Amino acid sequence: MVYDYSINDTSIYPDPAAVAVQRHPDTAVRVGIIRSVDIQTDGSTRYIVEINVNSTQIAVSCVLMQRFGGIHNFEEYKIRPWLNKVPGNLLPPVSAGPYSKRAGDVVVVAFINGNPREGVILGGLNHPGRVTDGESIPEGKIEYLNVFNGMVTEVRDDGSYKLTYNGRAINDSLLDLPPLGVTPPKPLYNPIISGSFLGFDPNGSFLVSDNNVQLIKLEKSVASGNLIIKSGEAKIELSGTLATGDINVKAQAINIEGDLSTSIKSTVSHSVESLQVSIKGTQMAIGSDQFELFQGLSDLIDALGTLTVTSPVGTCTPLSAAPTWAAKVLPLQILIKTMTASLKSAKSASFSGDDSPDSIGDSIES
Repeated sequence: MVYDYSINDTSIYPDPAAVAVQRHPDTAVRVGIIRSVDIQTDGSTRYIVEINVNSTQIAVSCVLMQRFGGIHNFEEYKIRPWLNKVPGNLLPPVSAGPYSKRAGDVVVVAFINGNPREGVILGGLNHPGRVTDGESIPEGKIEYLNVFNGMVTEVRDDGSYKLTYNGRAINDSLLDLPPLGVTPPKPLYNPIISGSFLGFDPNGSFLVSDNNVQLIKLEKSVASGNLIIKSGEAKIELSGTLATGDINVKAQAINIEGDLSTSIKSTVSHSVESLQVSIKGTQMAIGSDQFELFQGLSDLIDALGTLTVTSPVGTCTPLSAAPTWAAKVLPLQILIKTMTASLKSAKSASFSGDDSPDSIGDSIES
């Protein structure tokens, strides 16, 4: 190099170090961890991501890639930083430790046009601190698993789908603490509210359940479908085809109340059976279009009272021998006999559907 002992004009001789970023763009795709969230004045969100460049951690401002980029069609979600509620100047020395000891999301970052000031988060990587035993896809299976704030989405290898609600983890606030050199804890869910789910089983049946005592199941079948509603020992099942249909109801106690009226109608038969049967009303009527029972009994008593017994000497003849018996009593007796039928036992509820809540698989243990 020739020294001319003069200061070069930087407009003519630019400093190589000053223009290195412009002349040598960074086209590498790098792994980083979300450090913090930066809300811009326009309301947009940028993430400060720590990336490793030649064993040096560098903070880069990044935007999060979305699946849709339209005005009407969009997707929006937020990811977790490891530096959340604790000021950076109060962090312990172990805060710069490995990713497995920090609770931030581990991501893949690329730079637009190689400019490190315009980073884009392409997606996430498996957090090195996450223990996958019992909560990952089994070996050899083609499945889908997604967990976000306790909501678990699963698409199984057999085609079944399951959405499980666990609620926010009760130990989620521990992830907001500064890193202390230990692996962040696995999520713990409240057993009282967690476990409710809905989904489709491999046969196309749809199920909603609290994973305890309640469920609603739309059982799909070629022969006869079933709609099952169950809560503890109380159960309702609607079964049928395009031509037939049955409703079965079973519970320890069944109460039906109509504020104005209640009607039950069947074309062929209606059976009631119990150890005790009570029918109460201010006015009652039991009968057919030809004869009403209570009115007929009243007329019968009136007719019996008008009978004339012929007994000139000795034992009286039977009342049916009276001249008025055939004219007044016998017609009422015939009408009563037309209403007489044999007693029939009521049918018990018969359920044919599968009301098992595990037809779409067990929840992923977490």
